[in-house]
Amino acid sequence: MSQIENSVSSLDLTNKSVLLRVDFNVPLKGNELLDDERLVRALPTIKFLAKKARSLKIISHLGRPEETGLVQDKFSLKPVAKKLGELLQKEVKLVNSIKELKSLDNISMLENIRFYKGEKQNEEKLSKALADTADVFVMDAFGTAHRKQASTYGVTSFIKEACVGFLVEEELQALKRIIDSPEKPLLGIIGGSKISTKMKVLESLTKHVDHLIIGGALANTCLKALGKNIGKSLYEKDFIELAKTIIKNKKILLPSHVVVTKGRDSDLEEKHVDLVDDDDIIFDVGQTSIEDFSKYINSAKTIIWNGPMGYFEEERFAQGTAGIAVKISESKGYSIIGGGETLASFSNLNMMDCVDYASTAGGAFLEYIELGTLPCIEVIKNKKLGN
Repeated sequence: MSQIENSVSSLDLTNKSVLLRVDFNVPLKGNELLDDERLVRALPTIKFLAKKARSLKIISHLGRPEETGLVQDKFSLKPVAKKLGELLQKEVKLVNSIKELKSLDNISMLENIRFYKGEKQNEEKLSKALADTADVFVMDAFGTAHRKQASTYGVTSFIKEACVGFLVEEELQALKRIIDSPEKPLLGIIGGSKISTKMKVLESLTKHVDHLIIGGALANTCLKALGKNIGKSLYEKDFIELAKTIIKNKKILLPSHVVVTKGRDSDLEEKHVDLVDDDDIIFDVGQTSIEDFSKYINSAKTIIWNGPMGYFEEERFAQGTAGIAVKISESKGYSIIGGGETLASFSNLNMMDCVDYASTAGGAFLEYIELGTLPCIEVIKNKKLGN
């Protein structure tokens, strides 16, 4: 791996205890996992460590619980530990204290790390306590590698050795292909609801791509900045001025046609963006726009996509996202998708096999594109160098 030397495969793990940070922040319905993709993607690292190390201690977060130090059933990792055990065909013991985690051999998992005070603030006390449980820290949670938290960042400073797992290696190699040496033309597709969270990456992407398609509510803000009537559609008023600067770039492609309704339960209608009425609500890109975008998708040698084209959670507003997904599946270009919503839309369409690489990350995926690195990767890299 060219970005970082210390991969898990480079360390001698004989008779060593390993602390592994994964990203098992998966959707649950009661005690059932709705999607085990993140568990499956972590299996190569887990199996390698289970075979090579004396003991393996796994940490993850789940959702956004309060840092009370107490188990909150809604956010418990119990279903996750159970599912992981089934995938490994061996018991994964779930424990409620760091002290107990330290004492165990074989494979164990700590309850949701976000139950513990100091996690989000990257407090030294928690970082040290986690580091004290093992000899080696393995960072394999790419989806949280942009967050400076105790279990992703702080722990590295207090443990003897630190490295990245196979999933992080895989993610970095895929993104490096996009950033450092993409085959041109390079097409970017960015959707979702908030332009505020993607403003910097939009600016960064325009430096790399040949064209950049913008959809979702992000497009609404851009259309508003162009002076278009977007009716009662979702947009971000505070970012209109910034949107004006972005849309001046000739690489930007906005939808010419959108799907509107007068309300969530009323009939759909596809309209040209110049014909949107005051009481219309834009929920998706139109079929005409998909056909307009298809010529850029067909000619692209590399495609990167993050964020849905519309309100895909409702099937009737998912056609724009589905249409773009189909066009990408038919293209010959190398395609990489990222972000929970994007992966969910592809998964719902049973089209995960139609892309070349699916990143497990959303925010980290975008931040890496913007900055070319991530805090939790850099701190491990520097530790290896003795800094």
